[in-house]
Amino acid sequence: MKKLTLYLMIVLFGLSLFSCKKAEKSAKENIIGKWMVTARIVSPAMNGITDVFSSSDACGKDDLTIFNSDGTVTNDEGAVKCNAFNPQTSSGGTWVLSADEKTVTITQTGQSMVGTIVTLTSTSLVVKTTLVESGVTYTYTITFVKK
Repeated sequence: MKKLTLYLMIVLFGLSLFSCKKAEKSAKENIIGKWMVTARIVSPAMNGITDVFSSSDACGKDDLTIFNSDGTVTNDEGAVKCNAFNPQTSSGGTWVLSADEKTVTITQTGQSMVGTIVTLTSTSLVVKTTLVESGVTYTYTITFVKK
């Protein structure tokens, strides 16, 4: 009888461990929200600069990119605006997560940027994207944190 009681206790304990585990969010659920860029690195160096974020104006460092649940993108100027006459928020863009959840495409003002998702959690997003300028292919690694 003691063995049966011990066996049942072990089984119940095991079940309780698995039942307490939180369900992981999907990539779409993770990407929805307000994101702030914290790093922007380019390779190879562009005009001698690899850390593009550090050399950016302070007014652009607090901007937010908002991925809305309806597939639209909103940009927020943050607390420090670069131009006082610009609206605080602007929209008109869209975002789409690929079926395999490995890329995100952001389209604004008729231009699309496809970013390969390196990391996506509920608090961190890292994407890589390329840009060809004057025959040189630049790879940007952009790090966001959720606000």
